[in-house]
Amino acid sequence: MGLALLNRLHGCLPFFLRPALYSLCSFDIDRTATLQGGIRFFHVGRLKVGEDSVVNRDVYLDNRGGLTIGRHVSIAHGARIYTMGHDVHDALFRTKSNSVSIEDYAVVFAGAVIMPGVTLAEGCVVMAGAVVTKSVAPYRIVGGNPARDIGPRNCSPSYRLKRRFWFAH
Repeated sequence: MGLALLNRLHGCLPFFLRPALYSLCSFDIDRTATLQGGIRFFHVGRLKVGEDSVVNRDVYLDNRGGLTIGRHVSIAHGARIYTMGHDVHDALFRTKSNSVSIEDYAVVFAGAVIMPGVTLAEGCVVMAGAVVTKSVAPYRIVGGNPARDIGPRNCSPSYRLKRRFWFAH
């Protein structure tokens, strides 16, 4: 199945039909996860999304190098998650990839960019517009470009996201 067709179909299908598309594409998406329309997938397979996670509109999910999103994760609109790029130190500008892991209860706010090889540990928060080039420790808040630690997340999250809206494409 062509990626353009996959990306177009995903945005048009109602939520109850999307699991069939995910299965066809060898994605491992929990039935309680919500992936809004307008998401851009970069590959079939190599994508796992856990229970009760929400991925909002206009998010890039570059799953070419492998992307794992844990349980109760919130990814806001316009975020970009990359697993592949070019080696700027290579004379032939070869591509290189490295998987990304986003652990349980992590939050990625609008417009943030997550680069290949990054792990967002449990409960961490990435502020809007941040560019994350290094892994983030559990329950830490990062922001800026490049992202820097700006403090602890002073809670132990236990929320449920449950944000499936029938006409939110």
